[in-house]
Amino acid sequence: MQNKIKIQWAGTPHALAVYTQRRAEAQARANKTGFDHGLEANELFKDYIVFVLPRRENRYGHELRCEVVSCENMTTCQPGHGPRR
Repeated sequence: MQNKIKIQWAGTPHALAVYTQRRAEAQARANKTGFDHGLEANELFKDYIVFVLPRRENRYGHELRCEVVSCENMTTCQPGHGPRR
């Protein structure tokens, strides 16, 4: 029988502070570039990862599980990015 240890870092106050900071970073990068960015928790390193997402139709794996941060100005969104229209 295996023991499963569940990491609960994501529910801590420190994680919320890091999430808020990384979410603001992702939003700023999305607004600047016009590309969607992904935000994903990394419990091993106790951090959140921000990365550029490919076009909506080309997303696979962890790109479908992450939080998607789109640019706020619809006129600067690149094709295949931003909220579905």
